[in-house]
Amino acid sequence: MDIAGLCGVARSTVSYWIAEKSLPARRFGKRYMVSVKDLIPFLQSEGYSIPVSLLENMEGIYHMTLKPFKSCWDYWAKDSHGEGCRDCPVFSRNFKACFTTRQTPGLKCPTECSECQYFYEHYAPVMSFIDQIKNPAAIYKDLYIWSGNKAWADLCGVNTKNLIGAGAEEFIHPESLKNIINYDKKIRMGGSSEVFRFDLFFTTKNNKKIKTDLSISPLKNPDGTWLAVVERQYNS
Repeated sequence: MDIAGLCGVARSTVSYWIAEKSLPARRFGKRYMVSVKDLIPFLQSEGYSIPVSLLENMEGIYHMTLKPFKSCWDYWAKDSHGEGCRDCPVFSRNFKACFTTRQTPGLKCPTECSECQYFYEHYAPVMSFIDQIKNPAAIYKDLYIWSGNKAWADLCGVNTKNLIGAGAEEFIHPESLKNIINYDKKIRMGGSSEVFRFDLFFTTKNNKKIKTDLSISPLKNPDGTWLAVVERQYNS
């Protein structure tokens, strides 16, 4: 009832979210209880606006309007920053998410992704909601991290700026990497659009192996991306 009232939907819609859309919920007697930290990313993934009361509860701004897409070379076309864009593999290979190519040989961009005005105008706003998730959380696509919150960075033993464009193999233990790759293949083949949960091992910069319970759910914006949230982590 509370969720229906907050979101302006019918109670039957919320029941459908829980039963069919995998909104995480725990049953207490005749009632279902849903955590705010689960509800916010669910609403985001389904394209619903986030109620103001939830934003206040999470103590921050959850969503900002994303500008119409523009490729990085078009964005910098009238700036001295873009002088080498036409000779960059990002342009020649028509990469849309330029920040995922940071290790590509011949890259001409002189700016770190974490300090790039283009990234923060065209990608960061729509992904800023993960900073309001207390558990480790990251947004990824095609096995590249698009953004991650501080809790995720701390789990991996790096700074948040190092997460932008990082490959999954930089943080996922080899024992778990196969599971991630197989699931990514399933996604590309259109075989899944539901929340997926499994055990996953992280590898920190100190080569420490950390076991976690990870959930992955689809996001509608940015298009084709997925939200990964560590629901629980275990001491090694």
